[in-house]
Amino acid sequence: MLAAARCLALEPLPDPLTLEAALRLAHDAEPDLLAAEAAVREAEAERDRAASRLGLSAQAELRLRWVQNPLKTPGPGHEDHRAGLLVSKTLYDFGRTEASILAAGTDVEARRWLLAEARQRQVLRVMQAFFDVLLADMAFYRDNEDMSVKYVRLDRLRDRRALGQVSDLEVLEQEAVYQESRRRWYQSQQRQRLTRTRLAERLGRPRDVPANLEPPRLDFSSRTLDEVEVLQRQALEGNFRLRALRARLEAAEARVAEARRQLGPRLRGEAEAYQYTRIRGSADEWRVGLVLEYPFLDGGRTDAEVARAQAEVFGAQAEIARLEREIRLAVLDLWLELDALRVRRDEARTEVDYRELYLDRSRALYEMEVRTDLGDAMTRITDAQLKAMEVDLRTALAWAELDALRGTLRPPLAVSARGMAKENVP
Repeated sequence: MLAAARCLALEPLPDPLTLEAALRLAHDAEPDLLAAEAAVREAEAERDRAASRLGLSAQAELRLRWVQNPLKTPGPGHEDHRAGLLVSKTLYDFGRTEASILAAGTDVEARRWLLAEARQRQVLRVMQAFFDVLLADMAFYRDNEDMSVKYVRLDRLRDRRALGQVSDLEVLEQEAVYQESRRRWYQSQQRQRLTRTRLAERLGRPRDVPANLEPPRLDFSSRTLDEVEVLQRQALEGNFRLRALRARLEAAEARVAEARRQLGPRLRGEAEAYQYTRIRGSADEWRVGLVLEYPFLDGGRTDAEVARAQAEVFGAQAEIARLEREIRLAVLDLWLELDALRVRRDEARTEVDYRELYLDRSRALYEMEVRTDLGDAMTRITDAQLKAMEVDLRTALAWAELDALRGTLRPPLAVSARGMAKENVP
C-alpha cells in the first residue's frame, strides 16, 4: 500500500524518457539501497553506543518505607523514606572503550562504502534496463519489416496460385516462412513490453511504464583504454567494495584489541547525595569516591572473545584476497571486451554504410522495375543498425562497469524521501 501511494505521488515520467532523466529519477527507493542505508544507520548506532561507555550516567532514587519500632523503644514516627541522586562515570578502562569506538567507527566507514557501491550498481542496472528497451524497439522494427515483406510475398503467391502459375506446395512453403517471421515479430512485441516493465520497476514506478525513449548520444572518442595493469591497479585502489572490506579488516583488528582488554582494570568515579526522613548514624548525606575494578577470572569468556575476533580478522583477509582476484579478472575481461568491441564497432559501421548504399541501389532498381528486393534491403539495413546499436550500448555499459570497478562511476546525487541529499562516498 505504501509503495503504491508513493508511486501515485511521483511526477510522471518525461516523454520521451532520456538516459540522463532515468538516472536522475532512479532515487534510493530501491530495496538494495534502503537496506544498505539501514546498515549504515545500524553501524552509526553501534558507534554511539560504544562511545557512551565513557559517558556520564545519572539516576534518581526514591524509596518509600514505613517501619514499626519495638513497643518500648523511643523514636520518630513510622516514616523511613529516602530520596537520592547517583552519578557515575567511567574515567578510564585502559583502552577497551577506545578500541571499541575505533572498531565501530571503521565499521561505519565500511557500511558507507557498501552504500556507495550499491548506488553504483543501481546506475548500472538502470543503464542496462534502458538499453534493453532501445534494443527491443529496434528488434521489433526489424521483425516488423521482415514480417511485412514475407506477407507481401505470400499474398502475391496466392494471387499467382489463383491464376494457376504456382502450386499449393510453393504457397505453403512461403506461408511457413511467413508464420516463422510472424512468431519472431510477436516475440519482439512481448519483449518490448517486458523490457519497459523492468525499466519502470528499476525507476521505482511500476505503474508508470515509459512509452518512448530517446537514444543517448554516445561518443567514445575521449576515452582511451590504458594498459590492463594500470586499470587493475586503479581498481585495487579505488574499488568501493574492496575499501569496505579493508575497513572491515581494520574494525576486526580493533575488536581483537578490545577483546584482549576484557579482563583489564576499570576506574570509575561515583557521587551520591541523599535526603532522609529518619536520621541514622550510618546515613550519609553525600559521598564521593573512586572505584577501581580489576577482574582476573571470567571462566574463559575473554579467550573465546579473542578467538572469535581473530577469526573475523582471518575471514576479512580471505575476503580481501578473493575480491582482489575477482577484480583483476573482471578488469581483464572488460579490457578484452572493450578492445574487441572497438573492432566490432568498425565492422558494424562498415556494414551499415554498405546496407545504406545497397538500399539506395535497390530503391533505384525498384523504381526502374528491374529488381524487387527493396523489402529485403530495408530489413537488412535495420538489422545492421540494430547490430551497430548493440555494439555502441554494450561499449557504454562496459565503460560504466569499468568505472564502477575503479570507483570512478559517479551516479547522479540521489535524494531520499526526506529530501536530504546523499553523498556517494564516506
